[in-house]
Amino acid sequence: MLAHKAEEEGVAVAEIIAGKSGHVNYAIIPGVIYTDPEVAGVGLTEADAQAKGIEVRVGKFNIAGNGRAIASDATTGIVKVVADAKTDKVLGVQIVARGASEMIASACAHMEYGGSAEDIARTCFAHPTVSESFKEAAMAVSKTSIHSL
Repeated sequence: MLAHKAEEEGVAVAEIIAGKSGHVNYAIIPGVIYTDPEVAGVGLTEADAQAKGIEVRVGKFNIAGNGRAIASDATTGIVKVVADAKTDKVLGVQIVARGASEMIASACAHMEYGGSAEDIARTCFAHPTVSESFKEAAMAVSKTSIHSL
């Protein structure tokens, strides 16, 4: 289930053996359940963040509002972005949708550099794609989503 984690660890070990600085950021290892629709997540859930005493803002986007999902008859699902209320840094992303395993990589990339919900909201996503739902959820953190139902 986490072959991607094992691969990262293998690369880190090889780098260490070669005298380089090997590293795995365990906080940003995505988890995926390969069902239909798929379930994918990375980082903290809203409940995890609150349990740690972190005040959060959350953006959600229903996949049923996405044109490509409608055209593909794959409208079941949601994208949720959890951001720190003070800094807007993305703490976690959860996705239930056909293709969630593909979309979660964008979340990992933004989180790896400490990106904010606004950074995602200002990223141009190809149209029409289901991945635009990630942008919409990030926009919803600041209540600026365009296509929310």
